[in-house]
Amino acid sequence: MAADKQCKNQLAAPSAAQCMDHYGCIYENNHLITLMVDPADGSIVDANRAACAFYGYRLRDFRKLLITDLSAEQEAGIGTGKFLSSALPGGEYHGNQVFHDQHRLASGQHIDVEIHTGTMRMLGRDCIYTVIHDISERVRSEKRLRESEERYRDLVELCPEAILVYSGGTILFANQRTEKMFGIQKDELLGRSIDDFFIEEPLSSSEYNKLKAMTGIKDSFRIEQRFIRRHDHRVYDLDISGVPVNYNETAALQLVCRDITQKKKEIERAVRLQEQRHAIGFPLERRAVLEKLYVPANTLSGDFFIFHKISDSEVLGIIGDVAGKGISAALSISALRVMFMDSLHSGLAPVDILQDLNRKAMEHMGEDYIAGCCFHFDFGRGILKAAGAGINEFMYVPCGADGIKITVKGTPLGMFGSSEFEQTAIAFQVGDRFCFYSDGMELLFDGDELCREYDYLKGKITGSVLQDDCTWLNLHIM
Repeated sequence: MAADKQCKNQLAAPSAAQCMDHYGCIYENNHLITLMVDPADGSIVDANRAACAFYGYRLRDFRKLLITDLSAEQEAGIGTGKFLSSALPGGEYHGNQVFHDQHRLASGQHIDVEIHTGTMRMLGRDCIYTVIHDISERVRSEKRLRESEERYRDLVELCPEAILVYSGGTILFANQRTEKMFGIQKDELLGRSIDDFFIEEPLSSSEYNKLKAMTGIKDSFRIEQRFIRRHDHRVYDLDISGVPVNYNETAALQLVCRDITQKKKEIERAVRLQEQRHAIGFPLERRAVLEKLYVPANTLSGDFFIFHKISDSEVLGIIGDVAGKGISAALSISALRVMFMDSLHSGLAPVDILQDLNRKAMEHMGEDYIAGCCFHFDFGRGILKAAGAGINEFMYVPCGADGIKITVKGTPLGMFGSSEFEQTAIAFQVGDRFCFYSDGMELLFDGDELCREYDYLKGKITGSVLQDDCTWLNLHIM
């Protein structure tokens, strides 16, 4: 009964039949793919139903195989040696082992498997108890993930902008483009802080303070910040886009740093040019006193106004707003100035000028529509003529009376080739006022307010969040 005492059921002295019944319960009916392997030569002693179903072999066929016959490696003996050295490291039992391999099914299909082994003595025979897990889908998923990560890295390296992964004040990853910006090899950036390479100009950005502290950032963000490179004092204006990421199981930020230094210089030049153009006074100062408000919603405005002296008693003007913002708006305004001066050849009536400008805008401006109101002052006759194209109202304030809103219908320039524009004529005298304004002013003020004094309007604009550029012209007839 020595062999009987080796059985691990709970009977004090089980018979061989009782051992086999117990063996059938815990082995044969187990849903796990299970093999019994002889540690002497790697032969398969037994296989349960799950193993037969998985590999496609009958039990009697299994008992003719070595473990090497399941290995996807073709050279005989390699699989056996590999299996035994993994299951019994050093040739002895060292507890349960786990290792990976690739097996070949009876159909010839290769399957990635994870093998769990331990030793078991059954009816006097030592065996390697082997449980097989199909991990093919996991291996494929890991491969797809690695390929995805490789493609991502390739894309990041090809990106024309500097990209960093940054966490807790430390650079974890940098692409090739960072070398030009930082002036150092990207491998030398890792583990260091941005502050080691750049000095910030005085900070006012709470978002950037959060960026450095790595706290409270849950969503993507975008900020602009000026930096000075330490080793050569070169100034960089950077547009930084950040998004929270998980990098190697570490909470981090992916930062895309775009150099906008040249763009900022161009914008600054455009702003100075706009300021110079809006600093002009009324051409006939003895005929009318001009007060003007010009407040851009952003750095560069899409609003404009132009005065042109026709004679000592006549002035032609236009106030308007071009579609778009920034540099594109500034370029459109410059183009419009040229077109406006050329349109003077079509006549001096505002409606004729708008008709000509509309044709030019349709031809040259694409979908960059222009809202405007054109006006002609004839001080000799005391007559104002005005026509509207998208800016369809202005205020007339007779001396000593309340303001009157004047409406002139017309669609923005460049919108329709068949547009028609309405013109009105108003007789004026000394002491009267005319207020022309862009649509940004209409968003902030009621009609009666738009003929109020300069200080009132300026004060209200200063305390407001602007949705659009604001331009206001007040002409007081002398």
